[in-house]
Amino acid sequence: MREVLLGTLLALIPSLLVAQFNSYFPEGSSGTIVHLFEWPFEDVATECSLYLAPNGFSAVQVSPINEVRIMPERSWRERYEPVSYRIAGRSGDESQFRAMVQACNKAGVRVYVEVVLNNMAGGSGTIKGTGGAVANPEKREYPDVPFSAGDFNEACTVLDESDPHEVRNCQVEDLPDLNQGLARVRQRMSDFMNKLIRMGVAGFYVHAAKNIWPHDLGALYGKLENLSSSSIPGVPEGSRPFIYHDIADFGEGGSRKNEYTLMGFATEYRFAYDIADVMFKRKPFHYMVNLGTRLGYIPRERSIVFINTPALQRLPDMVDAPVIVTFKNQRNYKIAMVFMMAHRYGTPRIMSSYQFTDIDEGPPNDGRGKISKVIVDDQDQCTGGWICEHRWTVVQQLLKFRKAVSGQPVITWVDNGQNQIAFCRGKVGFVAINAEIALSLKANLFTCLKEGMYCDMISGMVKDKACTGVTVNVDAGGRAEIYISSAAEEPFIVLLASEKAR
Repeated sequence: MREVLLGTLLALIPSLLVAQFNSYFPEGSSGTIVHLFEWPFEDVATECSLYLAPNGFSAVQVSPINEVRIMPERSWRERYEPVSYRIAGRSGDESQFRAMVQACNKAGVRVYVEVVLNNMAGGSGTIKGTGGAVANPEKREYPDVPFSAGDFNEACTVLDESDPHEVRNCQVEDLPDLNQGLARVRQRMSDFMNKLIRMGVAGFYVHAAKNIWPHDLGALYGKLENLSSSSIPGVPEGSRPFIYHDIADFGEGGSRKNEYTLMGFATEYRFAYDIADVMFKRKPFHYMVNLGTRLGYIPRERSIVFINTPALQRLPDMVDAPVIVTFKNQRNYKIAMVFMMAHRYGTPRIMSSYQFTDIDEGPPNDGRGKISKVIVDDQDQCTGGWICEHRWTVVQQLLKFRKAVSGQPVITWVDNGQNQIAFCRGKVGFVAINAEIALSLKANLFTCLKEGMYCDMISGMVKDKACTGVTVNVDAGGRAEIYISSAAEEPFIVLLASEKAR
């Protein structure tokens, strides 16, 4: 009997390991995800067709789409307080979501949905959802799912982040903690996710995955259907949904990211903190020469990297002592994005934000709770409170660079002990960065490129065999004089073999 069981386990594990690791990025795209945080479905559909696909974005992550609690001030946090699994959130209804998925798939952009599986909405008394459903968090009653008191873990609050049982079985703040160990709970979750798969969704970002037992998530993933090859062009029959997990693991011990990379990708939060430490000069840029497992990171083949997230942007100490780089410091943000996109480590996810003054402030709206339409000006930049970092020129050019250097190693790293670095991506691309604010970079550096005159991709392009921006002359030995002023608005140079003027 033991041999039979062991054989069954061995047969199941390879299937699980293969299942959620393919992102199904369209061939020829940049391998980059954009998170259109709080965007209406109709605007996501338009963006997929008119901007994301033409510029090489591979996938779009949308905020949780299901019905959530209506909070008094319409905070962004309400997205993470489910009332039901109906598609009835602030971004639109089911028909609008279906149309969005179809438009993005037609354009060649994969759609990933952020799902909240750890908890349901908090609050006191009877609460109302964005789709009209009601619930009573104190009694653990969510009739529109349905969930009742027996579907939740016993009431306790996470106080010790080093205790795995507390992290996985207790609730975060006042959010009732679901018991994913129950088959009926997993069934309702899989029903919701399978509905989205049938619509053409290619994968899921599991919010607060660190608060869910890995074996329960594995059991849930086993109930998911294969992707709809008829809805997603280029995806073969039998393809499994792509899964990536929200795991903020800083070594506390309560929940470890490598427990989840057996089932899919995971977020590498340490990258966001480390690159911020470099930008704010708490660490030298040389620290990042070992980017990857030598720093205790997830292997790059399983990692999602980012500069910030909605929650990280809103940490309480971000004004006086910022620990994360955000759009509020554009110079540092652009440098950080150049490094993330030009380096080989991980799958980058770019945050597309909106302006806020209060950390609980929701997205731009009409004053009655309806999210404002995303408007683009004649410079292709967003207005009306939307930031749209993914539309910045530097990002647009980096998408081309990342696509061109795909698969190439990071080699010939040099730095001067200050926050000035350079490295090659094989013999295809070269990057130089000056993150100092009072020290210009002036050096003769090896670029790994063939002899010729090259155009800096960020400051310009090749037009009529000439550069519209900065030019760099690479000699017969592959070396070039690189100069980046400390006062430069864009303190970096990115060269690509194909961007050769003559």
